[in-house]
Amino acid sequence: MNRVWKTKCALVLASILLFGSSISVCAEEVEPAGYHVYDVQDDEVSDTWYGIAKGAYLRAGISKLTHGDTGYAICSGTTFAHRSSERVYVRVYLDKSDTGTSGWGTLNYWTKIVNNNSSATVEGGPYKITRGKYYSVKGAHSVTQDGKTETTTTCTDALYFE
Repeated sequence: MNRVWKTKCALVLASILLFGSSISVCAEEVEPAGYHVYDVQDDEVSDTWYGIAKGAYLRAGISKLTHGDTGYAICSGTTFAHRSSERVYVRVYLDKSDTGTSGWGTLNYWTKIVNNNSSATVEGGPYKITRGKYYSVKGAHSVTQDGKTETTTTCTDALYFE
């Protein structure tokens, strides 16, 4: 997957979190240090972000895309906090492309917000897709505690659906 595309994906999701999402306007936002682990299988792709900052609220974020029955996709996302937090947020976007490298467009998205908990999980699907196209899932993850919001994004590789 083109690293430039993943960078653009992360910037777009960060912008959405900053300007159009359900995050409190008065919360201070921080993107903690972390790293991504990308997994690519024949029928499933995922991106898992792991936070490495000690004492941070946001522990991990996962986005995943899986082949369902023929002609259907299942996408999911999870946000993990280090401990029970005021607000745990996850949103996943299902994107489609003809080539798998450009021309991406969002088909749908799913959101889950959980209060006073340490994780939030959302699943979209089975979602009817057009066969013969590439699909990818982007995830937006955040944890809010004591007026501070930590955020990150995830983005899977492209997966072809025959």
